[in-house]
Amino acid sequence: MHKLDKWIEIDVDAVRNNLEQVRSLLDEKVILIAVLKAEAYGHGARDIARLLNQQGVDFFAVTFLYEALQLRKAGILSNILVFSPLIDEEQLAEAIENSITITIASREESERLIKVTQELRKTATIHLKIDTGLGRFGLNSQELIELAQELNSYNNIYLEGIYTHMADAAGQTAYTVRQFEIFLETVRYLEQAGIRIPLQHCANSAVFLKYPQMHLDAVRIGTLLSGQHPVGNFERRLSLKDPYRFKCRIVSLRLVEKGSYLGYFRTYRLKNKALVGVVPVGFNDGLALEVANPPAGLVDLLKGMARQVLVYLNQPRFRLNISIKGREYPIRGKVFMQMALVEIPPEADVQIGDEVELPVRKTLAAKNIVRLYVKDGVAGKVASEDATTFI
Repeated sequence: MHKLDKWIEIDVDAVRNNLEQVRSLLDEKVILIAVLKAEAYGHGARDIARLLNQQGVDFFAVTFLYEALQLRKAGILSNILVFSPLIDEEQLAEAIENSITITIASREESERLIKVTQELRKTATIHLKIDTGLGRFGLNSQELIELAQELNSYNNIYLEGIYTHMADAAGQTAYTVRQFEIFLETVRYLEQAGIRIPLQHCANSAVFLKYPQMHLDAVRIGTLLSGQHPVGNFERRLSLKDPYRFKCRIVSLRLVEKGSYLGYFRTYRLKNKALVGVVPVGFNDGLALEVANPPAGLVDLLKGMARQVLVYLNQPRFRLNISIKGREYPIRGKVFMQMALVEIPPEADVQIGDEVELPVRKTLAAKNIVRLYVKDGVAGKVASEDATTFI
């Protein structure tokens, strides 16, 4: 560890704690689909899959095919569902050859699937996606019913699941309930037609917490396993632990006089003499980056504007801070591409090489940064999928 100038630590016991917290609200008959998209929310999909597998989780989901293939190459043999549609025959063939569960969300995808399975003479496992109000992708109710009846007639297509995704689970109850009703109406029609799909699922982390009646046959949990509650207010809350710590070491320290400017464009001027530390982390690594979605409404817009004003005024609550030996120090000036400057009082007990913790959002951290899996303060490796220990 001492040879690294920056790294991410993942606390193994925190991951296990979050899994147990989720299971405490889960009926034993309901399957847990652990969502590992975006490198398991920044924690490292391969090793998180191994950790969860050791704890009995054997069904995973990712957004894209390449994520599923990476898990297969790492030796993950469990079920893996890909949410995103596969856009050509080559992708479909690769998914089938690697026993990856495919989402079908349009008639065109269904037609390609039939063609590829017949050519390969292999069975494809699929989940049908119905769009009940999110507007991303998926079949409408009538389309899904027609395709389900058609696909059910092929021996080499296993219709394992049907699912939808809620648009506003943490917000409008009426809208979410209506989405659920559309989903159940479609399932009931299929059952009346003699088609019983084994896995029916619509619950992500937010739905899981707020609507126990919507757990159905399986739930898709990602945010909660990563140690965070979904955005919104929930009566049910779990005792989660954040497994993630982004760390680096101070690479430079120098005493700088009061009135000196720091960084490009001289955006900050020291009000007192200070030690200026340099850390080897910048926006290329994810520091000071933010998700920039359009405001959800006027109130959201005003909140965003107010926050920017408070950042500009250097209000303590809204500035970037790092932590050294349990104390916080502010990042000053503009963050560089690969470095940042930190203001430290001259009398502080800080040395070059000291360990630093930084506020880099886990899903925005650079993928190439080393992730260390830590148990009881000791970094180790996660054993292969069929092992039961952390080594």
